[in-house]
Amino acid sequence: MKKIIKTAAYFVSALAVICCAKEVKTGPNEANERYFNAWMEVNHPDLNPTGLGIYILEEEEGTGATVKEDGFIYADYVITDLEGNISSYTDKETAKQLGTYDTTTFYGPKVLTTTDGTIQAGLAEAVIGMKEGGRKKVIIPSWLMTYSQYDSEEEYLKNATSGTNTIYDITVRTYTDSIQLHEISLIEKYIKDNPAIFDNRMVNDTTGFYYQPLSKDISKETFKKDTTIYINYTGRLLSGLVFDTTIEKVAKDNGIYSPTRSYEPTSIKWGEKFSDLKMGSSGSTVIDGFALTLWHMHPMEKGMGVFYSPLGYSFSGSGSSIPGYAPLIFEIEIVAKPED
Repeated sequence: MKKIIKTAAYFVSALAVICCAKEVKTGPNEANERYFNAWMEVNHPDLNPTGLGIYILEEEEGTGATVKEDGFIYADYVITDLEGNISSYTDKETAKQLGTYDTTTFYGPKVLTTTDGTIQAGLAEAVIGMKEGGRKKVIIPSWLMTYSQYDSEEEYLKNATSGTNTIYDITVRTYTDSIQLHEISLIEKYIKDNPAIFDNRMVNDTTGFYYQPLSKDISKETFKKDTTIYINYTGRLLSGLVFDTTIEKVAKDNGIYSPTRSYEPTSIKWGEKFSDLKMGSSGSTVIDGFALTLWHMHPMEKGMGVFYSPLGYSFSGSGSSIPGYAPLIFEIEIVAKPED
């Protein structure tokens, strides 16, 4: 208790000294800057800022490609506030330590862009120039946790008001100039690594889309407009994480079973083109990759569609199971109409 009181007293003293000794320009971040400077004086008095004003606590040099502007990185990270409270993370072990682990959640590197306006200014200052495999732990003051772009720290202090003081511990796993080409390379590696699934019947007639028939005998019959068919399906990531299924056993085996959901074949109403396909009694639209998979299929066929994120959930992902820029796999089987 004495130590806590002593530290708190020192922080208050540091705050008073800094207010007098260091010029803090008036503006929307005046109080934030005063607090941040006092915290740094107490916790890291000998640490010097980078040109834009972040502070590097730890750094491990990578050996791979160098991160550039207007690119994409796959990164693992843990984000905390100045008190060490974790606000975001990418790894399974941290989730388990916090007691928040969930079998329906994707854990692994997330894609961050390094284009102005799509990444916080302070984070861009940290990662641009890093190499694949490299790690940095940095302190980013609140005025640099903004997506706005200015030329100097003074301008950020004057204009940026929405951020929070943040500590980023970030590791760059992969860097690419083209996320779409990288996704295609991931899909093609998946196909190469699974020769028991993919054979010479595989179709790649659309950029970023691959269809593999799984049935041995395939009908030549096609579906007419307004025909209603019924399907079972399972959706997963390339990692194998199952995020959706109509099959109860698959849901239970993969930890995504919900007692409030009805596991049974769902209906698809056929259209003139793949983008016209509608799912269920509500006539919901489906993502393009799912529709393209169905479009390649025939009555009572089973098949698999693998496709990149522009045909799926793009940069935004979907829920906690599908991250942004994620290639998806859908295994679909056309079945008989369920009995009432």
